[in-house]
Amino acid sequence: MTAAISHVVHFFSFVKNPNNPIYPKISKKEKIFIICCYYLPLQFIICGIILWYPVAFAEKLKLFNKLNSSIEQDVLTTVISAVIVAPLIEEWLFRYPLGINRKKHYFKWLYYFLSVFFGLIHIFNYDIDHSHLPYIPLITMTQIFSGFLFGYIRIVYGFLYGILLHSLFNILGVIWHYTFGFSL
Repeated sequence: MTAAISHVVHFFSFVKNPNNPIYPKISKKEKIFIICCYYLPLQFIICGIILWYPVAFAEKLKLFNKLNSSIEQDVLTTVISAVIVAPLIEEWLFRYPLGINRKKHYFKWLYYFLSVFFGLIHIFNYDIDHSHLPYIPLITMTQIFSGFLFGYIRIVYGFLYGILLHSLFNILGVIWHYTFGFSL
């Protein structure tokens, strides 16, 4: 349990000051273990439980119209696009620039901007109307949090580990969607 807390604290410390991360000197196998056993559960708990319930509650209160997915695909297409295509493209667009700019004076702001922008563009996962507009930050806060986490993983553990976490989280999201009927 102490290791899990240590990883969570390190992540939130990085978000607070992303300019000077501590790079662990560990093997690929250990990195995969850490991603799967610490950061994936952290992301799922925060996004799937803590951050999604305010959205569901706001929808129940009828603060905005029901959120419907704008992407209607068969299961195989959904899995391929969510677990393979989206992580590769999104990590390249939103996290690759972090690695090549990590030593620049503006890195901190680039990290914040790309994390938030990554989350906000996910509003297009839904059929939105005027009722959703004031609530876009609320509706996309799971993806905004994910943007911060994927950026952290990219910088501290490496680009491929960010893709791995993104893919693993998306497969959990696909399972969640087809099991419970709503997307994370």
